[in-house]
Amino acid sequence: MWSRRRRAARMKAMAVQARYDGHANWYDTRFRSLGDEQGSAGLLARLLGPADPHDPLCVDIGCGTGLHFQAVRARGYTVIGIDLSADQLRIAASRNPRLIKADARHLPLTDASIPAVVMTFTHGDMDDFPAAIREAARVLRPGGRLIYLGPHPAFVGAFIDRRTERHDREVRMSTGYGDERLHRDPTGQFPLRSHVGIRYLTLTTFLGAFLAQPNLRLATVEELDTEMQPWQATPAAERIIPWNIAITAHALDLQA
Repeated sequence: MWSRRRRAARMKAMAVQARYDGHANWYDTRFRSLGDEQGSAGLLARLLGPADPHDPLCVDIGCGTGLHFQAVRARGYTVIGIDLSADQLRIAASRNPRLIKADARHLPLTDASIPAVVMTFTHGDMDDFPAAIREAARVLRPGGRLIYLGPHPAFVGAFIDRRTERHDREVRMSTGYGDERLHRDPTGQFPLRSHVGIRYLTLTTFLGAFLAQPNLRLATVEELDTEMQPWQATPAAERIIPWNIAITAHALDLQA
C-alpha cells in the first residue's frame, strides 16, 4: 500500500501550500459540533454502515482535525486520516494515530486497496475536487463505499444570502454562481471565507466529479437541512431550500 507512490505523494504535498495551516485551533473550536452524534458524524456513521471485521480499513480524505474519526471507529473501522495541512494533523493526532500528510490529488495508496473512503466538507477547500474524487475512486476496491457530506453547491455560496431566511422566509440571489475561483471575505462576516477562503463549485462540477469515474456508481443523493436531517419542503421547515448534501457511491468491478 505504501511504496514509491507514498514517497512521490509526500514530495508533492510539500510543494503545495495548505490554506488551513495556522487556523487549526480556530477550526477545531468553531466546528467541533460536527463530531457529535446529532451532527454530521452521526449521519456519516449511519451511511457508512458497519465495517467488515476482516477488512475494516477506512480512509478519511481531507480529515482536518479528525472530528469524524470517533464516529467511523464506532462502526468498527480502522481509520487513516489524510490531510494536506500539518497544522490540522497536529490536532488530529490527538484523536487517531494513523495519519498521512498528502495532497488529495496524489494519494499515497495503491489501486483498489481500500474498502471504504469518507470525505466531509472538503469540496470548497480543494483546488481540484474532481481530481480528489478520481483518486478516491482509484484507491477503492470493488464493492467499496465512498461517502461524501458537505454544503449543497446550488444553495450555499457567495452568490446567495440566507441570513434572514428563517425570519423572512426568503433568500436573496445575486450574480456569482459559476465563479469557482477562491473566494475570500475581508469583512469577517463569513468565518471560513474570511480565514481560509472557499471555492464554490457548481452542482454540475460537484456531481460531475463522481459521475466521471467509470468505476463509481452513485447509490444515493440526499438533500439535507442544517441539522443533517433530510430536507423537506413543508411550511414548518426551518430552511426553505436545502443546506447540505450527502452522496453515497459504490465501487464497481470493471473486470467482472
